Amino acid sequence: MPIKLFTIIIIGLVTVNAFSQDVENVRKPDYLTFQTGLMIDGYNSMGIRTFFEYQKDFKGNWQFGISYEHSRHFTSFATDQLDELPTNLSLLSYNCYYKLNLIPNRLFWTAGIGLGGVHAYWNVNDKFGLTINASLTLNIRVSKRIYFESSPLVVLLPSNRVYFSTMKVENYNNFYALSFFPFGLKVKL
Repeated sequence: MPIKLFTIIIIGLVTVNAFSQDVENVRKPDYLTFQTGLMIDGYNSMGIRTFFEYQKDFKGNWQFGISYEHSRHFTSFATDQLDELPTNLSLLSYNCYYKLNLIPNRLFWTAGIGLGGVHAYWNVNDKFGLTINASLTLNIRVSKRIYFESSPLVVLLPSNRVYFSTMKVENYNNFYALSFFPFGLKVKL
């Protein structure tokens, strides 16, 4: 009888340990983001924007991400420069975010900064440089795993990401670019 009782207790303990998971061992969520819209740069160029990012929660409200953004020249746009340089841009960045909850996990902003590289291409010329970026994105939960992303204050501020670089091109001393009317989806993996 004691051996049967001992066997039942051991099987019970093994089963509980096999099917339970400690809170510390719960996997932090991953996200995949896709955005589009327009991109305006300091070369008086406006292009169609494509943005992809892998994000990961790592502690509390902190997240990190690796993003790739591409802009294909569409038309010119007046900025503070006199000349136009019709550019296609590629930007690769490592980003750090802080989640500012309005309604936890339903409506929140992600504020972030990042560091990366930029490749500007026009005609037959191209230029590479280091870049920093700052972002503020509004996230609205649509379903359990899908969020809609947009600019933080859609009417007042139709941008969610700004890039800056000291890269010099022809008669342009610095590079800057910003998203214009961005929108997209974030999927929880």
